[in-house]
Amino acid sequence: MDDHIRVSNVHRVFPQPPPNITTLNHPPPPLIELSFLDAFWVQIRPIQRLLFYRTHSPFPSIVRSLISSLSLTLHTFRPFSATLSLSPDSRDLVIDCTGDGGVDFVVAESDEDLERLVADHAGQYNWEAYRRLAPELDAGRLPAPVLAVKVTGFRGGFAVGVSLHHVAADGHSLSRFMKFWAETCRSGEVKVIKEEITFDRTVVKHPRKSDICRRYLDTLAPSRPYMPISAAHNSAHLARRTFIATTKIIESLKTAAATTHRGESAVETEPPTTFVAIVAHAWICVVRAKETEHESTLHFRADCRSRVDPPISYGYCGNCVKVCVVKSRVADLFDEGGLAHACGAIQEAIDDAGRDPLKGCEDWAQYAVRALPGGVVNFVGSHKFGFYKVDFGWGRPGRVEFVSMHYDGTVVLHDTRDDEGGVQLSLALPPYQMEAFATFFHWDEFRALVPCLDIGRLPAPVLSVQVTGFEGGFAVGISAHHMLVDGRALWLFMKAWAESCRTNNGPAASVSAGLCFDWTVVRYPQSQEFYRRCIKTFAPSLPTIFH
Repeated sequence: MDDHIRVSNVHRVFPQPPPNITTLNHPPPPLIELSFLDAFWVQIRPIQRLLFYRTHSPFPSIVRSLISSLSLTLHTFRPFSATLSLSPDSRDLVIDCTGDGGVDFVVAESDEDLERLVADHAGQYNWEAYRRLAPELDAGRLPAPVLAVKVTGFRGGFAVGVSLHHVAADGHSLSRFMKFWAETCRSGEVKVIKEEITFDRTVVKHPRKSDICRRYLDTLAPSRPYMPISAAHNSAHLARRTFIATTKIIESLKTAAATTHRGESAVETEPPTTFVAIVAHAWICVVRAKETEHESTLHFRADCRSRVDPPISYGYCGNCVKVCVVKSRVADLFDEGGLAHACGAIQEAIDDAGRDPLKGCEDWAQYAVRALPGGVVNFVGSHKFGFYKVDFGWGRPGRVEFVSMHYDGTVVLHDTRDDEGGVQLSLALPPYQMEAFATFFHWDEFRALVPCLDIGRLPAPVLSVQVTGFEGGFAVGISAHHMLVDGRALWLFMKAWAESCRTNNGPAASVSAGLCFDWTVVRYPQSQEFYRRCIKTFAPSLPTIFH
């Protein structure tokens, strides 16, 4: 696809005050000293997101609208048009808002059909194409830009790609920026928002915050102005795929996690939240796919804005998250109550973050050196960011993706386009593990497509068939009694059935020839004795086989 993308222009977009409005919030200081919550992310690659829009509007007019509205938006989000630099008085990191600033806005075009990249072909994720649609952001040496934008026109629509330096802001901040930009583009004017946007790092309170920030920087970026962005080894060899957990799936997970069994009685407990339920389920599926032994470690982000004391405004644009760490024995995740166990462990970590969100923050950088990248199941993003609600005036995105999935075991959470209570997951795994994950993730859905076969008591049926119709196709589910049918026998049956259906003349002679149901062809001197021993061992209460 790279050969089909042509960069037609590179604009430099500068902040522009909206007409008749001098300011919407307190202007940032010339130099914004970053907090230790920012410095923690100094090694992490830029946040890269893609939003795809279906439209037949002329691409030049789309570009003009996006550029003019971005210019107005940057007046409110002035630090996003600044540079990340070293303080002139120290080796601390600052966002330098002096000068005119500006954001690179790359305009590209392609003759390809947008639908090839938007349509969900069984969760296909075209990483090679997606990463070329995200703008480059040179974060390896200071001074470095905070933000870059790339807009690519296709037949049938366009893509908006953004790259944000993670040291400057978190995913929540990026979602606020994108929604503000989209609202400005859609309405043609800057509207006063309820929650004031602020970049004031002094709202992060800690008695030793300056010392902790320097310790983080000396640990994670000792060679400043060179920035040690973490390497992505074998990134190109990872498979990436997108899954949708519908509202129905999530509700079933909540019900399953809230129901525990004591003997023959079911005990109902408080159901988990959507976040806890889907993270627990996906964690178990990844551990199963990887065939992890002994112990598994899970990372996820907890927003600290409402959890710190005093609370920080929802409009704060900076980094204000902590990495929560959950460990579990694999055996506990795989037993009958594994989902409930995983939910409980995740909720406990969330509760700990609420009680003391900055506990142990002096040592977070040391843990980051040991744990990142790789080696854990790492959840990023949130379905609450609402990127599918970012409407620039051409409707909601047809697809939203997180491009910067460079490490094995990364799982990204989004909201969904059409299902208000659903969650989109995109993840990176080795190819053979991805196939296993897909099976485990959709297990309950697949199970619903297979007919029940009551084999608990004789007489019992040998075979049952279920056909389920969908929009655009159908599924055939088969259940066969294993005592009478093995895998090859079932394959021969399906082959003969398909031939008969296809030709309407019954199975061909080549298919039916040689079929044999004579069990006496199995020769074994003590076959009857072996048969009776098996029945006595596995079904001693005939005609009841099992309860």
